[in-house]
Amino acid sequence: MKISQHPRTSAPGTGTSTDDPAAAEAVFLDATLRLLEPLCVLPGETVVDVGPGAGSATVALAHAVGEPGCVYVVDVDAAMLDVTMETARAAGVAHRIRTVLHDIEDGMPPLPARADAVWSSWCVHHARDWDAAARALLGMLRPGGRICLAEGGLPARCLPWDTGIGRPGLEIRLDEAHDRHFTQWFFGRPGAARPGRGWDTILRDAGLTDITAFSALVDIPAPLSGPVRGVVLAELAARVRRAQPFLAEDDTAAWASLLDPGNAAWLGHRGDLALLTARTGFSGRKPEA
Repeated sequence: MKISQHPRTSAPGTGTSTDDPAAAEAVFLDATLRLLEPLCVLPGETVVDVGPGAGSATVALAHAVGEPGCVYVVDVDAAMLDVTMETARAAGVAHRIRTVLHDIEDGMPPLPARADAVWSSWCVHHARDWDAAARALLGMLRPGGRICLAEGGLPARCLPWDTGIGRPGLEIRLDEAHDRHFTQWFFGRPGAARPGRGWDTILRDAGLTDITAFSALVDIPAPLSGPVRGVVLAELAARVRRAQPFLAEDDTAAWASLLDPGNAAWLGHRGDLALLTARTGFSGRKPEA
């Protein structure tokens, strides 16, 4: 499979961490393309993209399947499907893509046939039951079909240990507060099931074979370009908003200063912002029989 970057534009949508999902996907595109490689998509194949976001991976997959192929994009949010199609039209591949409005928690989407490959990135962890969601992903595949699930990795590191505002270790404490937010949100929903194990085991229990875990490093050192800095600031602001109920008062005050463009301490003024993180994928194959 040859997957390459193609120019694209898209509008802000819903269901994402920030108001401009396309900008964030552009920053992480190289890592996304590396995570897609194990799918080995061939011209003429049928691929499913579950939770397409702004459509950067969808467009890459549409180029890979070529004119004879097809990519089905599945999402519970009609607005995100619209964003994906706008991205696809800008890239000239919209005719190879079909949208499916469906919640993976309701099981397999209504596809006309089994797919050769399934891709999903940072979507399935929202499901109440990860095991059921994994079974739904495998159910979309033909025997021998491939899957790549991008979930997990490492938290982003963007700030110095000591920003000079508040106590040192501010970003580390944000990670802890954000994890508490996610835990409360996840288990606060009726029917939420505790996973109890990692994605590789969950996929193996669902019936996947030849499972391989691999990670793509995102390492953008300081000083950041304007677009990357904008994404880093937007992502930090989104994390702080979600984690705020679990932050100490002094950390809340520190973040308020650091994220305020009108404040002398605004992170946008700094030259030592960076972006270092890793994204993990799990690939495997559905048994032939």
